[in-house]
Amino acid sequence: MASILRVDTLTDASSNNSTAMSTINQGTAKAWLQATDAAALSDSFNISGGTDNGTGDYTYALSNNMANNQWSQTCNALHAEIAQVKYATLVTSAITVLVFSRADSFTAANQRNFVTLHGDLA
Repeated sequence: MASILRVDTLTDASSNNSTAMSTINQGTAKAWLQATDAAALSDSFNISGGTDNGTGDYTYALSNNMANNQWSQTCNALHAEIAQVKYATLVTSAITVLVFSRADSFTAANQRNFVTLHGDLA
């Protein structure tokens, strides 16, 4: 039988360091991924799969949707000195990543990429 633990605050054994549950809920990553330059997932959380849409253009489907499109995404690429990563369209069911090479006048580039997503789950 499943059980539910209901608390307002978590604290350490000495009760010196406490954190409200709202901080824990709002402050944790809701999805993250590490993917190859072909959108194949190396490891992930709350990501059901990746799609390579073309050079430097990747979409990753969320296993559990976000509540709205007002979320925050942090991206990086393997060779950060030659790549810039940014999001494209904010939707509730997927993350889109576009990778550009700074060394080549910001043209699209295939790169291993890393993404973390924060926001509210549906």
